[in-house]
Amino acid sequence: MALSPAASVRCLIVAVLLLAASGCTPAATHGGSGGGAPPIGDDRAPLEWARTEPYVIVVRRSCRTLSVYQYGQWVRTFDKVSFGRVPGVKVQEGDRRTPNGLYRIIGKREHARWSRFMLIDYPNLSDRDDHRRAVEDGIAVAGPGGEIGIHGSDKENFNHLGIDWTLGCVSLTNDDVDELYEMVPDGTLVLIEE
Repeated sequence: MALSPAASVRCLIVAVLLLAASGCTPAATHGGSGGGAPPIGDDRAPLEWARTEPYVIVVRRSCRTLSVYQYGQWVRTFDKVSFGRVPGVKVQEGDRRTPNGLYRIIGKREHARWSRFMLIDYPNLSDRDDHRRAVEDGIAVAGPGGEIGIHGSDKENFNHLGIDWTLGCVSLTNDDVDELYEMVPDGTLVLIEE
């Protein structure tokens, strides 16, 4: 039995989420050296599912981190990450929530307000399918939205304090977003998970 394109995407996302080793250990946010294998749950652990990807970004909302992997190997973790003002997963345009799922960076540009902006391909097929169901269930009345990305901050003190302030994007400090912008190319996979 063949799966629909939306079902195939959902299966891929579920597989990636199940395989992703997420953790919030304090050592994970520093590039410190240490011998041996990383602790279980440490974001420095290799991502086996990402071994063929030049770069992968994993955003862990519960940890307030953004980690970069190259061919599945941990490269760097940024902390001081802020998200949409409203808790929960994005349902519709204007809900001020950050989406969860697997995306790609589809455009990069300098930005006068946020230093750098990296656009992701939200809404993808899975998001559109979820939105359609939310409309049918009376949960959503607006469209799914768009223009979600990773960017810097004009409220860096909010990032440092762990205050969520965006309209749905992922925000880093300006120094961190400048470094990330130079590190990863268009087409980079971005996994946003709780």
